[in-house]
Amino acid sequence: MVVAAVGIGVASAAATAYAGHEAAGATKDAAKAAMSEQDKALAKQSELSQPYRDLGSSAIPQLQSLLGLNGQDPTQTLRQTPGYKFQQQQGQQNTVNAASAQGMSLSGNTLEGLAKFNQGLADTTYQQAVGNAQNAVNTGEASAAGQSANVGNAATNKGNIEINQGNTLAGIDANTTAGIVKSFGNAANQYQTLSGLSNPNGGGANLGVGIDGKGTDPSFNQGNSPGDLVGLPGYP
Repeated sequence: MVVAAVGIGVASAAATAYAGHEAAGATKDAAKAAMSEQDKALAKQSELSQPYRDLGSSAIPQLQSLLGLNGQDPTQTLRQTPGYKFQQQQGQQNTVNAASAQGMSLSGNTLEGLAKFNQGLADTTYQQAVGNAQNAVNTGEASAAGQSANVGNAATNKGNIEINQGNTLAGIDANTTAGIVKSFGNAANQYQTLSGLSNPNGGGANLGVGIDGKGTDPSFNQGNSPGDLVGLPGYP
């Protein structure tokens, strides 16, 4: 029975350790899955915002040129914008047609009219061109800022997942250790109890009464000295 008690204690400790191992594994798997979902969400957010960030990036050089920040002539940059070219072509054609209708063709007045038209066109379309480029840059900037916030939130979420996982694992380890200690403690108590039961006369007084009620059973005096029995009922 003693061996059985010890075996039960060892088995209980092993079961506790196994349960702790399984709980720790489940915690790690759950944390890993949560991290994976966080990464997937971040990747999707990046995919959705990418076109807007690309738009803003592509408009930055044009805005810099229009503002004269990269060494290029703003007028030349303005003339290369699609809207300016179209309006210039239409305006020049209208000016020539009007002069031709008056029989002036490419006279001095016609050329002067073309010059004034081009100057006015540049004045009226410059701010519009700058505004268009600025809007595109702002769109990209807002998208980049949003994605930056997404990255920060993802980092915070993943950090919290790791912290929670660490706390949970620490709790599992503490509970597992306590369970193992308790299992061996119970085994030790059972060992002591069963040891006492298997050797009831090991130094203790046998207070049994003989079959004749006077202690005449031969087993009555086993483990006891005569002095131990003086004064007991049935002992002379």
